[in-house]
Amino acid sequence: MPVMLKSNILLKFGDVFFNHSPKKASTPLVKPRVWNQVTNMRQWISSAVNDSFVQNTSNILLDSGTSKIVNYIVTLNPNFSETQIINEFLRLVSTQGILQKYVNIIRTSNINEAVTFDLPNPFKVRTQSTNTRTNVFSGASSARLIAESASYCNQIYALLGNSQQKMLTTISGKWTAAEINRFNSLLNYSPDKIAVGALTRANSSDFTTALQTIDSIYNFSALSRVHFLGCGGIDNVDLIKAAGFNLAHISVDNSTPYNRAIDGNTQGTSQSGYFDYSNYSLNRISPASIQNILLLHSQYANAHFTLAEMTTILNGILNHQNNNPGPSTYDDRAKLVIHNNDVFRKNSI
Repeated sequence: MPVMLKSNILLKFGDVFFNHSPKKASTPLVKPRVWNQVTNMRQWISSAVNDSFVQNTSNILLDSGTSKIVNYIVTLNPNFSETQIINEFLRLVSTQGILQKYVNIIRTSNINEAVTFDLPNPFKVRTQSTNTRTNVFSGASSARLIAESASYCNQIYALLGNSQQKMLTTISGKWTAAEINRFNSLLNYSPDKIAVGALTRANSSDFTTALQTIDSIYNFSALSRVHFLGCGGIDNVDLIKAAGFNLAHISVDNSTPYNRAIDGNTQGTSQSGYFDYSNYSLNRISPASIQNILLLHSQYANAHFTLAEMTTILNGILNHQNNNPGPSTYDDRAKLVIHNNDVFRKNSI
């Protein structure tokens, strides 16, 4: 794997440790085996990919994944009120020792930076067995959500020795200036590093307004770190740069290049996607599109994979989608992940 791709890694605590879309009431929130066995996530992922670079060199940002807890609660309790959801969230975090486990993971795993806990609206619920709920919390709960998020920030700050070195204080991009100021007033410290969430689905106008609002309070250029959670699409990156925030300590996380590369299934009912270097457009891979994709690839001089290599990759993708999976087709999907990430990297800096 290219060094550029593995130099900065996003890990999601919730994805590793939580059953976030249970199919039955007896399913626990935490996965017992993983919860008990994994104490060092850096070592865990390094062993999984058999790469010492991850163990010794990669910068790792840890996302709390608290939306998975909200997913878990609303899947099992579809009729819960907002107050009941918040109360159950607090109960689970407390009784399961989740906050302490999170801090222990930060310490033992040599995590470079970790976001603080909040109670977010889920972006999506990945389950086919229940109704999907993404608008769980309304404005009516904002005051309490802010207070609980601030409380978690203070607890993590204290557990990390009253240090922000590894903390990214989570700020909702949907908060007003007054709400952000109220949040700050509840903290036992002044944030020097922040993670901005809740903007994944924002339109360009709302996204830009949120940038301006948060910057007016924190001054992005004066902070040590600003990270945008789930905002790594090229359009959002362009908005960040257009607003004057093309700074070295500002970053985004992005799973789009990876997800589109592995979208295709063996039944052929969904297709993997190739991003082209020139227009950053997504091209679904099918027998009808492959020649056009290869033409697009041939027009870019500094592609990570040669035209011959991409031809082999695309043919492997087609085999996979034609119910002929095997080690080589999974390798081709992995190579497509590398290509898509290269497109995003070159057009986002």
